[in-house]
Amino acid sequence: MDLTPDEDQMALQTATNDWCRAHMPLAEARSRPEGLWPQLEMMGWVGMTAPAMDLDHPTEALVFAELGRFLAPVALLSSAVAARWTKFDGKVALALAGTDNIRLFDSHNATHALGLIDANIGSVNIDADCETRRSLDLSTSIAHLQSNPPVETINDPRAGLHLQLLVAAFSVGCADAARDMAADYATLRQQFDRPIGWFQSLKHICSDMAVRAAVARSQLYYAACALQAGESDAAFHVTAAKRLADQAALDNGRANIQVHGGIGMTDEASPHLCLKRAHLLQFLAPAESRVLLADSP
Repeated sequence: MDLTPDEDQMALQTATNDWCRAHMPLAEARSRPEGLWPQLEMMGWVGMTAPAMDLDHPTEALVFAELGRFLAPVALLSSAVAARWTKFDGKVALALAGTDNIRLFDSHNATHALGLIDANIGSVNIDADCETRRSLDLSTSIAHLQSNPPVETINDPRAGLHLQLLVAAFSVGCADAARDMAADYATLRQQFDRPIGWFQSLKHICSDMAVRAAVARSQLYYAACALQAGESDAAFHVTAAKRLADQAALDNGRANIQVHGGIGMTDEASPHLCLKRAHLLQFLAPAESRVLLADSP
């Protein structure tokens, strides 16, 4: 199994990063422009996973990791899964089932939501009068469905693995963003006439961040290839990728704030945005211990 991206994949990865840097900078995640979603559709990322596009899972993982690096709208995750496994196209909000309601993320202008509901991947209709508000993750909005709407379940287990893989890719991108942000700040901020990155304690923190991100990305690549190849242990590798990616995003988010010091927790700074996104992602298609601890097939 070759885990090295080919030239076409690397070109697509670079193009995604360049576009996001120019049109969707992380620093503007608190207030994304109204016309962002049509631009994402125009670039092809909303429907890139549709069967007609014939795009493989490794390429999807590469692209979504870059989108995750810039805290792209989480509805891209649900829209991508919907494009491959349902009849819906366009924007599909992300659903997260709670104890007595269903939370909807990025539901503006969406008529359906998709997510893990009652242990299955399913979709629900969204009420036209569903009120949205800012969530803890400042880059996305949240709404609630108080009633128990009928759920249209996707019976193919690959749909759940697909969502879990893409969420893991978003988490890997989030871990990368926190790592880069910390390293950049460590070269700019000075104490005792030296950049703080010169001091050994900060070097160790940034090195650990780099290792966590690299390990999570490696497992993501392997899981994507295993899922594409239909390997019998694909579910284990996708779940492992989600677990490692979640942990890398959370730990790197915390370390990033530590490197920034007190300023990292303020609204003016961006480090807290990565940590808040990491907390949200860990609840989406979470890694289940029973899958990781199951006997090999």
